[in-house]
Amino acid sequence: MGLITAAIPFFLLAVLIELVLDRWRGWGLYRLNDAIGSLGAGILSRILGLVKVGILMLLYIPLYQWLEPTYQSLGIQWSLENPWHLVLAVLAYDFCYYWKHRINHEINIFWAEHVVHHQSEDYNLTTALRQSSDLLPLGWMFYLPLLLIGMPPEVLITAGAIDLIYQFWVHTQKFPKVRWMEWILVTPSNHRVHHAQNKVYVDRNYGGVLIVWDRLFGTYQEELAEEPCIYGVRKPLNTFDPLAANLQHFRRMWLDAVHTKSWKEKLTLWFRATGYRPADAEAAMPVASGDLDNFQRFDPQISRGLRWYALAQHVIFSGAALLLLGSAGDLSYGVLAALVLMLVLGLVVNGRILDGEARSRQWELMRLALLAATLPILPAATWLPIIGYCLASGTAWWVLVFPNKDDTVTPVRN
Repeated sequence: MGLITAAIPFFLLAVLIELVLDRWRGWGLYRLNDAIGSLGAGILSRILGLVKVGILMLLYIPLYQWLEPTYQSLGIQWSLENPWHLVLAVLAYDFCYYWKHRINHEINIFWAEHVVHHQSEDYNLTTALRQSSDLLPLGWMFYLPLLLIGMPPEVLITAGAIDLIYQFWVHTQKFPKVRWMEWILVTPSNHRVHHAQNKVYVDRNYGGVLIVWDRLFGTYQEELAEEPCIYGVRKPLNTFDPLAANLQHFRRMWLDAVHTKSWKEKLTLWFRATGYRPADAEAAMPVASGDLDNFQRFDPQISRGLRWYALAQHVIFSGAALLLLGSAGDLSYGVLAALVLMLVLGLVVNGRILDGEARSRQWELMRLALLAATLPILPAATWLPIIGYCLASGTAWWVLVFPNKDDTVTPVRN
């Protein structure tokens, strides 16, 4: 089990503690729909990783093995048992992460992969778990330079896990500025700046562990008392569907490429500055930016029963994902892919329920029927729990949404 997977229960415990404090103190940091949307994106990221090939290791391992005789002749020898080697590895990894993160914000196609992490209009510990699913993996190229210092794959993986785990705690609004820390480390204060869409804060503070890189390369911005952070992205997502979240900017670029008449634009818009759109495509399909002077968070209202249903489903999906992450090595690829697909469908439909999407009435029943239909290809030990789950969920859903067909919410669309 990797470090990140092992850390997930501790992440969830920290989220629960912050949530309890939020309710007790009345901070107003958490909304059910946004929190589930962020956690759903995190689950999607982890489970899709079970059925995808990791391009970084696919390239890094053979390249390292090819260069290994050179490392040996130069006396380069890393060890995870040496704490100083690990510190150096994290520093080197974080330097590469800074440049990856910066490019993610500055170039269209990289932003499309990274935007998921910024779509939440709240800022709490669930935001840390809102991760991209890397549908078009591009970040691997930024870590290949670590071959120049002979970093072994296992050290790279460990340093990357430490770097990511560190970033969890900085996603909170209730940790104050600590002046000396602001000069050296990424902190909740300077990372709040990174997640804000205020003009003064946009595209600042890219470091993962160290804020030193931002100070060195001119991208640092202090959090200002007179400029409260407004979280989210300029082109709001307006859905809690985690798959739609991953496709948001890709979809917009694709539509621009289809609508523009210029072949040069069709080919180059992907690699232009983030937010660039061909003039003819923008004229044909204008997309308004959010009004920060009158900012309203996306918050469709649904019945209390539907909120409880969505929460219960999310808890079940979270448990299923943890079980799947722990037992993936014991399953065939076909069974693993089927289980991942069922979880993805669950996350998508649950997000649409929270959106107030009227069609989720039928989609949820179809999802449960499809899950039941997959039983013959699943391990026999899962049949009884899945049948019980489908019957209980189907009954609860029917009681909640079908007796009074007029009791629906108005669907909210992009």
